[in-house]
Amino acid sequence: MSRVLVTGIEGFAGRHLAALLADTGHTVSGIHLAPPPTDPRLRLYEADIRDLAAVRRAVTDCRPERVVHLAAVSSVAESENAATTTFEVNALGTLKLFEALRLAGLAPRVLVISSANVYGPAVSSVYPMARPPAPLTEDAAIQPLSPYALSKLACEQVGRYYRDAHGFDVVTLRPFSHTGPGQSPSFVFSSAARRIAALEHSRDNTGGRLEMGNLEVRRDYTDVRDIVRAYALALDRCDPGSVFNITSGRPVLLRDAIETMVRLARCPITVVTATDKLRPRDLPVLTGDPSRFHAATDWETEIPFEQTLADLLDYWRQQPPDDDRQS
Repeated sequence: MSRVLVTGIEGFAGRHLAALLADTGHTVSGIHLAPPPTDPRLRLYEADIRDLAAVRRAVTDCRPERVVHLAAVSSVAESENAATTTFEVNALGTLKLFEALRLAGLAPRVLVISSANVYGPAVSSVYPMARPPAPLTEDAAIQPLSPYALSKLACEQVGRYYRDAHGFDVVTLRPFSHTGPGQSPSFVFSSAARRIAALEHSRDNTGGRLEMGNLEVRRDYTDVRDIVRAYALALDRCDPGSVFNITSGRPVLLRDAIETMVRLARCPITVVTATDKLRPRDLPVLTGDPSRFHAATDWETEIPFEQTLADLLDYWRQQPPDDDRQS
């Protein structure tokens, strides 16, 4: 088993990954800014990923053999209003991490967690030259359409530079959309689950309105617990310098998924469209081809998406009404 450092260990995927790695015998350290997990098996370092000195102290102390770089501003919608912060945390933070490792004389395998958003549109009337809605391979054209996507592409380029210039063992992963228990309510399904749980907790239990944005889009969703299994496999099974989609390969119409959640609700729910939740550049279809990663690791998704939605609802039913999670 390896010494593994997880940046952004306090986040949505970070918490799930840390638990999985600790359960399977790895020695797990984490860099965090927000309150971290309370798991006593974890060695934790509070540091802003943009603070080179603090990150260097952390990596010098824990001396990781593997690094999973999850620390990021992770919301596409929020990045539209915070482009500078998004780019500083995601791109500059990645640079600071690699530089800290280099200055500490360390050369661990680094998983750069990018995003499927770097591909841009799969099909759209707004983008007449867009690709047909076929699953995207890792060789698809790159066309970032948000500050978040642009920052993630920059992360990939930073990883490439440190691989070529300094010999780092870098693997780039492009996860598609994922959700599950513990996700921030700033994301669509977690937001819906939180609202449904709040309506269920109301005194009269008469239900209410669920305000949503554009539900006529298709996204390739995977359970976060399957996603972090993929990350764990990539620690050892992927060739250096490779790029992989992490995705189910099965796009979901958001309207169908929300209707499933309404059906699982314990009170009447009416779904309505809220214009303030509509995005100016919403990709109609985003689905990926997972075959390259499957060939390298034998990874496949295990959790049915309806079970993911049910578990997400149960998670929010157990939270205080004003609770929040990290992304």
